[in-house]
Amino acid sequence: MEDDRKHEKKRKRFAARLNTLKGIVCYEDPRPNVILCNVGQATGFDKQKLMKLLTEYKVNTPLPKFVAEKGESYSYLMFDKAENASLFYEACNGKAQVDENGTTLYVTFVENVPDTDIICKHPNPKGLHIIPDFLTEDEEKLFLNTFNIQHVETTLKNRQVKHYGYEFRYGSNDVDLSCPLQEKIPKICKLLWRRLQHYGYDLGVPVQLTVNKYLPGQGIPSHVDKHSPFGETILALSLGSNVVMDWKHHTGKYVPVMVEARSMMIMQDEARYDWQHGIQPRMWDPVLDVRLIDNEKVKVITSDTVQREMRISLTFRWTRCGPCKCEYKMLCDSIERNIPETISNDVASNIEDIHVHQVYEQIAGHFSTTRHKPWPKVVDFMQHVPAGSIVLDLGCGNGKNILNRTDILQVAGERSSGLLEECKGLTARISGADCIRLDLLNTGLKDECADFIICVAVVHHFSTQARRLHSLQTIHRLLRTNGQALITVWAKDQTKSSYLSRTRAPLLDRHKLTVGGIHLPVHENRTQFQHKDLLVPWNLRSKAPPLQQPDTTFLRYYHVFDEGELDQLCRDARLAIVRSFYEEGNWCVVCMKV
Repeated sequence: MEDDRKHEKKRKRFAARLNTLKGIVCYEDPRPNVILCNVGQATGFDKQKLMKLLTEYKVNTPLPKFVAEKGESYSYLMFDKAENASLFYEACNGKAQVDENGTTLYVTFVENVPDTDIICKHPNPKGLHIIPDFLTEDEEKLFLNTFNIQHVETTLKNRQVKHYGYEFRYGSNDVDLSCPLQEKIPKICKLLWRRLQHYGYDLGVPVQLTVNKYLPGQGIPSHVDKHSPFGETILALSLGSNVVMDWKHHTGKYVPVMVEARSMMIMQDEARYDWQHGIQPRMWDPVLDVRLIDNEKVKVITSDTVQREMRISLTFRWTRCGPCKCEYKMLCDSIERNIPETISNDVASNIEDIHVHQVYEQIAGHFSTTRHKPWPKVVDFMQHVPAGSIVLDLGCGNGKNILNRTDILQVAGERSSGLLEECKGLTARISGADCIRLDLLNTGLKDECADFIICVAVVHHFSTQARRLHSLQTIHRLLRTNGQALITVWAKDQTKSSYLSRTRAPLLDRHKLTVGGIHLPVHENRTQFQHKDLLVPWNLRSKAPPLQQPDTTFLRYYHVFDEGELDQLCRDARLAIVRSFYEEGNWCVVCMKV
């Protein structure tokens, strides 16, 4: 009886959170639709786990439609009638264990369920060709036996990697032609070049091969292989599991593509040079459907899902020397221009995708090990939060600033899926704390849902004044009247901080990188900042022997702030300054919505 009361209390608390943060209205009386309050795409709950749950808890009803919104820690079930929804509720609410950690499922009724089927308006990228059944099943087995990586340490958190010919450097998406590897592309691959000729592709023999082994739940951030070091064609052979690959264009176009096992993918033209491609880290993939809409065949991303299995990809490249002369300039590393006062939103988004989001996905585990204790100024701010308050941590990283307070509701939001996993591990034992995936420019949270907000070391990663202002306007929108926020950014002036090394001097313009035609200097760590917009190196160190896995350097974009710049940005966002101060190389503002 006591356990029943505890479970009911928890269920109602989940329902209250959903209403407060997402505007989802929950009901006590039975309806055909239910919401699974604490499991969804962000927690790894998928259709396969639902079917296992229905069997294990003997829910003898027709299979409900499962709807899981992207990045959310809740999901929906749509039954054919209220009676069957009630059967599921009685069997599973407060009783079902949904994972190996013994997480208890909490369920309540809802009236409406969002339509998550998405119509894809754009065709596949020009120059992307996929040849299905390129290998026979027997040939696939031979390739799997040859390239199934075993017991290989790697610098990459999300997958195991092996290189032939040259090492592909993931920090810069290129190779060092002066350092060829002893191990060349295996002879078994000769049949691929012959078969490509049969399909009309007389490409010759590539000189570089990267093998990626993906276990279920692993992926690779969106990227484009650097233009100048590689030729006009890139090949990718898929073995094992099917997978949905996401293609993103700098104009905002998005196209999911099903890459089937035993298929050969050929990237040329726009697909090679002008689009980024990646694989989301998840246990499942959406089912892609083709429907006839207005007498035209269109691709639809459905809410149905299919389980991922182990997958191995073989990516083949041709190398080249000299600057790239392609016609696609947005992502080309051979085009150099000075940083303009204003850049387009597309270019800004591309810079942040490559040098913020993708980097943090790659370094999440290592980054988390360097972030242990909450910052004292955050602790001071949080300790003055009254009991019963709702607090948002926007861009929470690994969650180190979430305090062990049970009298307030703390919601940690993070865009990086890798850091979000780290956050879940750190906050799992804190009652009244929850983690969600969100983008500060598009949070998906309802207006005025928070009493207090902390946003630590986030705003300086936005690459234009307009996007930085947008982030603060989001904070204004989410705060209730008289609510307060603590915002911190890196200061350009580091002379009063412990960041500077006494033995290092800045190397002016020692190296520059061009991203989408924007010329960005690379900062020398532990030295005074010489530029306001720059790339700061992060060295991801491997435990493997140096000859096998050299250190990888990733470059993070920063806009470092002058004195008073953050204050003015807050005023422009209609946030009143309570106090502002400089602390260990950071400009900090406590502000209020009035």
